[in-house]
Amino acid sequence: MPFKCLVLRAVLRHVSPMVIRQVAVSDQTSLPEFNDIFCAILGWGGNLGYIFRVHALEFNSFRRKTRSKALHEFKLHRQEKFLYICDTLHMWEWDIQVLDIHEGTKEDKEPACLGGRGATPPELCGGPTGYRLMLKRQNEGTKMLAPTMVETGILMLADACPEQPPETWELLRTAMDDGLRSIDLRLKESGPLEPERFSLQEANERLRIFTQRRRGFWL
Repeated sequence: MPFKCLVLRAVLRHVSPMVIRQVAVSDQTSLPEFNDIFCAILGWGGNLGYIFRVHALEFNSFRRKTRSKALHEFKLHRQEKFLYICDTLHMWEWDIQVLDIHEGTKEDKEPACLGGRGATPPELCGGPTGYRLMLKRQNEGTKMLAPTMVETGILMLADACPEQPPETWELLRTAMDDGLRSIDLRLKESGPLEPERFSLQEANERLRIFTQRRRGFWL
């Protein structure tokens, strides 16, 4: 069946350093397939749903009528943009732009990662906010929310809000301690973060393994 090859540039919102991936896929690719392909490139599981917002309409993995749509049905043009949300729990938002559209060849049938920049954040780290906090904690260590700084801030709040009972400030101390422990646990699970790192070879190797699994055999 004749098809067109779409070259897409995906930029992750609300994250610094920038995370960019450039991919090539057939326009016959369905939305669930695109989600699986993109997550394979990233090294994510991709099991927490997705949302596409194209032409002011929403298509997601929770509606049977829309989740089977294919990319060619949107009649995308060069330079056109749409929003792709990968993981509806952690809300990783990707701005996707169509860089090129050309007639598909035999070599274009398989998806490919063409390039990229920046490391993929840990998928289950709390989204962009959680990732920023992990990077901050890794960079600053115990200087981030140091106990003396926290206590000074709480005393200032207590002076400004004398009507609040002491329990309020104890709850705040506990919440901040719990938050730091959660960040430290995520850093321990993920290992050292390398936010600038990207390997095209590793991205395509993950995609190759995914493609083989989808075909139902292993090499």
